[in-house]
Amino acid sequence: MKIFDPHIHCYSRTTDDYQRMGAAGVRVVVEPSFWLGSDRQYAESYFDYFKHILTFEPTRAKQFGNIEHFSCIGMNPKEANNLEIAHEVIDGMGEYLEHERCLALGEIGFDLITDAEEEIMVRQLQMAKELDLLVMVHTPHTQKRKGTYKTCEILEQVGINKDKVILDHNNQDTMDIAVDYGAWSAMTIYPTKVLVDGALELLGKYGTDRMMINTAADWGPADPLNIANTALAMRKAGYSDEEIEKLVWDNPFNYYKQSGKLNLEKQQEVHSN
Repeated sequence: MKIFDPHIHCYSRTTDDYQRMGAAGVRVVVEPSFWLGSDRQYAESYFDYFKHILTFEPTRAKQFGNIEHFSCIGMNPKEANNLEIAHEVIDGMGEYLEHERCLALGEIGFDLITDAEEEIMVRQLQMAKELDLLVMVHTPHTQKRKGTYKTCEILEQVGINKDKVILDHNNQDTMDIAVDYGAWSAMTIYPTKVLVDGALELLGKYGTDRMMINTAADWGPADPLNIANTALAMRKAGYSDEEIEKLVWDNPFNYYKQSGKLNLEKQQEVHSN
């Protein structure tokens, strides 16, 4: 079964991971901009990173896993409290958002739920609205329910088209909020987020409509095969192949194709020439 991972941080993965992912059926990945493990000191460091995930990672993914790699570009919430640099990064994001491999703005949202984080999130949401971009929104790891409520209130205030929003990193504490909000809801199969059994419990309660699962697969104890692992668990639990494919391929494909850049046949032609 082919797999589309809508949120994975390949910057932190090895070429062996790409090979394993390709063998497991992963065909397309999307890499949102994220924190690299230490705070960056200059806006130019972000721009070098944006260029890396838009140019180098697609080549590496194709070479080692025969995987199509796309990205989301944004000022991440974990570093948003340095307002001077954060605004400078947003000022310079335009050319990277226009890149053919950039499908959305993100990931943005809350980390510690500070005023600075809100300021940076709102500015980027307004940019996404003005430019008619898809948006990946990160729900916070601390005070998660409070932060998710507040995030949805901000999204409503800015007036973002809900069809163009992924509300990500949901778990048992927040999925009801995300589903009620009405955007696309996502959960990350990851030891500190949602385990495979927990994902099946949430899918049993909320179904697969406008739902996605991802691996995130960053520097932590992540497994880039966790979508495949969840698909196998779903099959054992009695889900049909059609329902599984809807979750692991159709939903992320239908969301990201709204960008107008997810032309997989075109991308394959580019790589073959």
